[in-house]
Amino acid sequence: MLSATSAGEHSSRPATVTALLARRPMKRARDDETEQHLQESCVSLLMRHQNTSELLLEITSHHKIRSISCDGYEGLEHNTGIQTSVLENELRRRSEQMGVPVGLLSARVLLENIEDLITQTDTNTEHVLLNTKQRSDVCALLKSAQVLMSAGIFSPELLWQEYWKLQPVLEVIYHLHTHNILTLDFMLERDAAVSAWITDQLKALCASMKTTPDDQQIRHHILSTVVCVLVRRAFEDSAHNLSQTCCWILDSMISWLLDSLSVKGTETSAAGFWVQVFDVSVFGGCVTEDTLQRFFTHTLMRVFTYRPIFKVSDVIAVQSEWSFAKTLPLLTALFSKICLVFSVECVLSQMQQVLETHEVNWRHILSCLSHLLIYHSQTQCCLTDLLSRLLRSAFDSYDVEKMITLFLLARQASLEGPAVFPPYSDWFKLSFGGSSGYHAKSKKSTVFLLKFLSDLVPYEPPQYLKVNVMHPPYIGGKYRSLLQEYITLAKTRLRDLKVSLEETGIFEVVNGSAGVVECPAQQDVEKAVTLFMTTNKVPATVIEASIFRRPYFLSRFLPALLSPRVLPVKSDARMVFIEALRKADKIPAALYTSYTESCRRETYRQKEGVCESSEDDHLLVLQEQFLHLRRMMTDGATDGDVCAQLSRISLTLRNVCADEETGSDVITLNRDSPDSAHAAVANLILQSFCLCLLDASKVKPPNRQGSWPSVFVKALLAHRGLVSALIHRLWDLLQYQGSALSAAHVLGLAALQVELHYCRHACPPVRLMGSSAGALSVSECLSDALICSTRSHMALCLRFCVAVLSYGLCRANAQSEELHNFIPERLYKKAQYVMARLVPETRAHMSDEYESDLHTEASDLTGRVEESAVALWRNTQIRSLKKQPQYQLSFSEWLSSELHVQRSRDALTDLERQEYEQWACEQYYLHMSEHDGGCEGDVTRICARIITAVLDRHTASRTGGSSHEHTDGCLPDLLSLLQAVLYEVAVTRLNTSEETGHFLWDVIDNRCSVTPDPDSIGHKLSYQQTLDDISRVLVLVPPVMLLTVRTDRTGRRTLDCQRMMKHISHVQRRACLPAGLLSFQLTAHFFKAVVSGSVSCDRPVEAVNACLSLFNTECPLLPLSAACWWTRLSAALSSQWKRLTGRDALPEQLQMLEDSHSWSRRVGAGCAWPVPSAPSWLLAACLHGSLRRSDCEMENVRRLARQLHETDRQVLLFWFVSSVTELISTHLNQQAAGCLERVRDVSVCLLTHLVDDSDWLLLFDQSGSDHRLSHFLSRVMSPQTLRLMPFAFYSILRGVESELLTGAIRSPGFLYSAAVSYRELSRLFLNAQPSGGLQQQVLLEARRVLMSSISLSSPDCLTLSQRRQLQSEYEQLDSEISAALSSFRNAPFT
Repeated sequence: MLSATSAGEHSSRPATVTALLARRPMKRARDDETEQHLQESCVSLLMRHQNTSELLLEITSHHKIRSISCDGYEGLEHNTGIQTSVLENELRRRSEQMGVPVGLLSARVLLENIEDLITQTDTNTEHVLLNTKQRSDVCALLKSAQVLMSAGIFSPELLWQEYWKLQPVLEVIYHLHTHNILTLDFMLERDAAVSAWITDQLKALCASMKTTPDDQQIRHHILSTVVCVLVRRAFEDSAHNLSQTCCWILDSMISWLLDSLSVKGTETSAAGFWVQVFDVSVFGGCVTEDTLQRFFTHTLMRVFTYRPIFKVSDVIAVQSEWSFAKTLPLLTALFSKICLVFSVECVLSQMQQVLETHEVNWRHILSCLSHLLIYHSQTQCCLTDLLSRLLRSAFDSYDVEKMITLFLLARQASLEGPAVFPPYSDWFKLSFGGSSGYHAKSKKSTVFLLKFLSDLVPYEPPQYLKVNVMHPPYIGGKYRSLLQEYITLAKTRLRDLKVSLEETGIFEVVNGSAGVVECPAQQDVEKAVTLFMTTNKVPATVIEASIFRRPYFLSRFLPALLSPRVLPVKSDARMVFIEALRKADKIPAALYTSYTESCRRETYRQKEGVCESSEDDHLLVLQEQFLHLRRMMTDGATDGDVCAQLSRISLTLRNVCADEETGSDVITLNRDSPDSAHAAVANLILQSFCLCLLDASKVKPPNRQGSWPSVFVKALLAHRGLVSALIHRLWDLLQYQGSALSAAHVLGLAALQVELHYCRHACPPVRLMGSSAGALSVSECLSDALICSTRSHMALCLRFCVAVLSYGLCRANAQSEELHNFIPERLYKKAQYVMARLVPETRAHMSDEYESDLHTEASDLTGRVEESAVALWRNTQIRSLKKQPQYQLSFSEWLSSELHVQRSRDALTDLERQEYEQWACEQYYLHMSEHDGGCEGDVTRICARIITAVLDRHTASRTGGSSHEHTDGCLPDLLSLLQAVLYEVAVTRLNTSEETGHFLWDVIDNRCSVTPDPDSIGHKLSYQQTLDDISRVLVLVPPVMLLTVRTDRTGRRTLDCQRMMKHISHVQRRACLPAGLLSFQLTAHFFKAVVSGSVSCDRPVEAVNACLSLFNTECPLLPLSAACWWTRLSAALSSQWKRLTGRDALPEQLQMLEDSHSWSRRVGAGCAWPVPSAPSWLLAACLHGSLRRSDCEMENVRRLARQLHETDRQVLLFWFVSSVTELISTHLNQQAAGCLERVRDVSVCLLTHLVDDSDWLLLFDQSGSDHRLSHFLSRVMSPQTLRLMPFAFYSILRGVESELLTGAIRSPGFLYSAAVSYRELSRLFLNAQPSGGLQQQVLLEARRVLMSSISLSSPDCLTLSQRRQLQSEYEQLDSEISAALSSFRNAPFT
């Protein structure tokens, strides 16, 4: 301050320059004084009694002189010349007075003011930052110092000497640097202790707790400025004398940072503030790009090599704790900023170089690798290449360190889940599972690998040991013992760790060349249940496992089978299988009781919403994490940040859904019993995905949202149990709760479907429980959940398909990939079906009648669903998928879908459905090429495809194609359409080839070419159902198409009935019920075909006679059936013949049927009538049918039997055949059980008159002789009937009297026939299900009859070869019978 005294008055208070000047009159006459003279007078006045230090402070703080902005401090204003001159003069005067250099004096004055400002206004001991007032005053002082320095009376060097003796403040140093008074470079050069001081000051700056915006801003400026200087001097020129010093400071700071991160929970905000140093924006333009690269490279190496305290053994053991989700946030932030300036290849290259040349901190190395995998999608490819190079190099030089590096890096990558890297098991199998691996090149390589794996065993976590054992490396045969030693060692270690390991499942076939192959218990359970459903028996493999592999059966198989679940109301296959095992005493009572109790608890838990507290806690964490993810979507977070959050969610999911290591590659979808495990988590995930999609779509459209949805899905795929729950939940939503889904739900689920298809190679395949079909990808399986059987189902399918195609189109365009990578094949086919069905406007676009648009506007897809469907089909990309065969809905697939529509609940009216089906057949598929699934203009192909679809309509439900089989389908509509097309073919047949009609038999014969397994009830029922459908189709075919009219060499046209005969003999004969008879509809249709076809021949009568004569000799089943149905058939055939030919007289063969029927009717009534000229079997069939219809008394049967015995024994023999056939049919038909006694009595009566002739035994001959009777039986009886002949044989013998039985025994060949029949009867009972009491009685009675026959037979009744054959067969079957047969050993043989 300044002190002054005037002549007029005295003031005790010192006056300021402003006060003194203010006392002058404002308007004073200047006379002739110039402004220069006035200035000199003021200066002279001010020089008296002046305090220099206070003068400097006063000048710099005057409000008219100082002008400070928020961003910096400007210089003095123009009108400060007076004060500056005063200050300069005073400093010079005092310098001369004190004998001190003016530079030193000015430095001391400046420091005194700075020190006073700090000590008077701040008691803070941090001495890093100034407060706002201090900052403004110091900056003002420094501005004055700049002026003094420009005047040459201020020395920065002397200032530094004086200031270093005090306690420097970092912010003051910063201001000295920014005002170009003292630079940091100068300070660092002048004193070595400055480096340590700066380090401490930087740590204190980071730890500063001041939080005002101004303080935060100045902290950032100070840090940026200091670091820029340090980086520039350290890395711009390595030869600079400050390079080492600045590098040491930076290393000290990074060490301090890493020390604070060494233990989880010790990271501080101070360390977080220093991480900001690695923001590229901090350096602005003050550091060159090359310098920055060198700095970051040095820092990365410093991080990798800092304190290598972990031994490799420790790393192997605790590596799983260093995944991305468990990495400290600050360390993650550090890697995020450092790696930002490098490519992934560069970082991995530096990592490899450090690993090869330095001791490293494995925690930092592996954490950095996890960060790269999460934040950079290209890391997987780059890392795979690095691992391949390491693998090759390790075996080239047999370098153990490279092998350690290889395994640690691969395992670390696998920790992040399949979203970013394949599982460890896949990598291990790919690297060492084949014969082409590096380890299999030589014995040395093999030994090197096995020794390395053996050395790891004491330290490895059990999950890796299990993978190595279950998927061992490929080892050649000569060195298998070495592999076995390793496996034994690993198993021992697992036992020590109390980790169970079952090498193979009960259904697994172990390949010796590949070692032990994994087959988990869950997969065994699924296979066992499937086999049980097919055979209705507990698989023998399961029974054997319960005995020979009891530890596995009790500890793995049964727990997997008896996992708690909500039991369905109606027992499903799994429950029936469990009950079968319980009844067989294969499930311990305690275990079964525990299972039932657990199921009850699970049911209660789901009904009441009860959850375990730990699960509740994890769910709350999950909810918070998903909420944070939604906020990130709304804020437009980067893909890397989203991936990081998803990695944390994945870690929480691992805690919630602790997957049992089943190792099964297939998920079994139980359509009837949803997966109750993790249901709450699955619902939360689905809800969160939908909400995230909606939130993200509010900010950006789907084509600009990045790849977060696919990363979301890949993160879920790491949890197999959760994936199973999600699939079950999605199936349930799409198939059963579709009507309750809102538009947002449909959009979210559609997007999830698209992403699942995009990630299909990482998804485990899915197999439908109870289905014989193979496993499908998740997206294709879920597409099958969309059914189109009712109006509501079709509406959901339309909405869902439109959403999938729209979203998939956006994603494909956004990622510049092919559309097929986003659209499931089956869903695209459903889209073709449902859109064409419900939206007629799309049909023209599907038929390519309109030109397509290259690009569909997004606005076109936001209107009504129908409008969006039309817009989609106008799009070139959508329509181009049809050109790929796997995406084209073929005519056969269209027919299958149409057959599953319920007519009563269809979205179309009957007329609309008829129009749609006609469009599909005649306008769409008829002209489509066969390569695309069409018919290429061939009408016969349409007929063939419709017939095939009708025959296949039950197959879909049996193979899992649909779980909704019903009778109210569109079969009548398609059959009507088929009939119309067939008649079109029939009408145009005269102008086509003679082979036209054969397409029908080709289709039918192809379906019946495989005969069913006689021991499989399921196969037989399926085959019978197919035959019923064939018969239904055949009666719709115009009869004239069943035969072909051929022209022989002489030019005559004749009937060719070979295909029809073949069908009847080889197909229809197998399904004849009652035995030996075709149905009336088929019989009438076949005969109408003969009559109708004969009209096209030159001589119709001869054509009919020739055709039916051929049937009599080659296919007697048709005439036999006609004889049975002649009462109803004759009138129709007579009318047709007369209508077509105008003749009353029937052809000879038809008249023969009429005469045979008349003869049987009259003979049965007791009238004498001449025997017509007809085959014996035809007469016998007519007689048997006539007597059965008239229900005649037994006395009449005996009379006719005696009469035929005397007149025509062949008719009597074939009558016996018909009676035996009826006996078998009666046994098979439980409703006809009341007629059994009467039918048996007739058979016994007929046998009474045939017993003296051994021809009747040929009926029961199982040796396949060439006798006429055996030949006849093979043409009219089904295989099932022939198999039951031994049963009929003994069923009849049970009813005969002893005298008749004795006479029968004496018949030649009786004993051999009886023995063979009993053998076949025993086998029949052994292969059959438990039988009723009557059948058991027949078996016991048969044995009694056989034993009696053996005792009453003479030794010469069997030849030597027959006796030996029977003895060998009965040794295992019945030892007592074998002993009885051996009684003939001393008798002479013929």
